[in-house]
Amino acid sequence: MPTMPKKKVVRIGLTGTMGAGKSKVLNIIKEQGFAVIDCDMINRKLLEQGEEGYQKIIKAFQEPILCDDKTINLQKLSAYIFSDKEKKAKLEAILHPLIQNHIRIWMQQQEDVAFVEVPLLFEVSWQSMFDEVWVVACDEEIALKRLALYRHIDEQEARKRIAQQMPQKEKVKQADVVLWNNTDELRLQKQVIKELDRVCGR
Repeated sequence: MPTMPKKKVVRIGLTGTMGAGKSKVLNIIKEQGFAVIDCDMINRKLLEQGEEGYQKIIKAFQEPILCDDKTINLQKLSAYIFSDKEKKAKLEAILHPLIQNHIRIWMQQQEDVAFVEVPLLFEVSWQSMFDEVWVVACDEEIALKRLALYRHIDEQEARKRIAQQMPQKEKVKQADVVLWNNTDELRLQKQVIKELDRVCGR
């Protein structure tokens, strides 16, 4: 009996500015039974002792970035790369291809729709990896309040971090789908489910 060709997986990238509510959207998608993965999780895995990312970073960075137990001191690493553009570029040149490869392998293993959260998707120009890009958006003042409440980031620091990202209006302009998260979670959930139904042809 001939083998049926595998159904093409719909690859969706999820992104948005800090504080917009990407994690909430990801949770709603999970609750609806869809496959999800996030780049931060992949990144953390690559930095674990013995992983390829760990090995390459230790070789590339001669500074003392290890803790006593030989794990990477993430605070020291962050301090180095955010104070030096060349070091930041060096780290990204190591990690980004590894993250992309992990994502591609994972998406190939899925059966219908696969969601990948990429916080800086537009900034690193990964749009071509996906069939659609969904942007979670909200007013800046709301994002600032959420960052203070849930992540304990003060307003000055939050504004500084947001300013380092692509402006939200540019992300919205380039998005295939925009999920506005200015009000309550129920309204956000309705938006997400409507788009999931569309993708699945329901």
